[in-house]
Amino acid sequence: MILQPKLWLIIASLTMLVCLGVIVVIKPLWGIDFVGGSLLEIKSENLTASTVTQTLTALLNSSVTTQPTDAGTLLIRTKNLETAQHQEILDELTTLDPAVEELRFENIGPTIGAELRRKAWIAILLSIVVTVVYLAYEFRHTGGLVASWKYGLAATIALVHDLLFVTAIFVILGRTLAVPIDALFVTAVLALAGYSVNDTIVLFNRLKQEWLSTRSGSLLTIMDRAIKLTMIRSLNTSITIFLTLVTLLLFGGPTIRWFIIALTVGTIVGAYSTIFVAPPFLYLLSRRR
Repeated sequence: MILQPKLWLIIASLTMLVCLGVIVVIKPLWGIDFVGGSLLEIKSENLTASTVTQTLTALLNSSVTTQPTDAGTLLIRTKNLETAQHQEILDELTTLDPAVEELRFENIGPTIGAELRRKAWIAILLSIVVTVVYLAYEFRHTGGLVASWKYGLAATIALVHDLLFVTAIFVILGRTLAVPIDALFVTAVLALAGYSVNDTIVLFNRLKQEWLSTRSGSLLTIMDRAIKLTMIRSLNTSITIFLTLVTLLLFGGPTIRWFIIALTVGTIVGAYSTIFVAPPFLYLLSRRR
């Protein structure tokens, strides 16, 4: 399956470049968790998202986004509001619709948002470093085939491929559906990192066992045999996780909707990268001295 590594290397490299381009050009819609601001959720039978956006943009003289939810409510994101501004907004909305009801109000300062953003980056980078170190130690007995640290680097490249893909999808969703990248997204990313690396470790461990049992044959041949032996296990795991996520997506409610979608997309691309991204890059690294 992996006997044409150059083809899969080109596809994976192009995918990462396109995803990186999407992230840089379109830019993520950061949630108030990371940039600070205020979030209001209101319930109204008469107000539309466009009406609320136009009214509050003129009132606050700053950018306002309004997003309908599956529950029939409206999520309003604004700059950081003072108590007086919050009340002024409620008064304005009540003027437009006397039956309007505020369901939720959150206020996060820019300092807290910057701290959360810094900690999120630290968590992601730390997980990558730990992955490389662990795999370098775990595969220390396969030096006759591939240097142990290259397993960690190949797994990390596959992980970066997955995270770039999921992030690019959410950047596009942010532009089209006003879906923000928030703390829940970071939680999903960390969960996906664990799943992606775990699936790759299973494949690499099989590769190690095949090498230790024969100590003969080319890396490409042993790798292809290891993929065939672990594919059913990987597919069964991915399908089980996918079915669970679909169930949560259907019955979990709007609060965790985008969190589940991030996990679903990541599960699919993670199953792909385990077979078609990590092994080709390991093969490429094995040929570099």
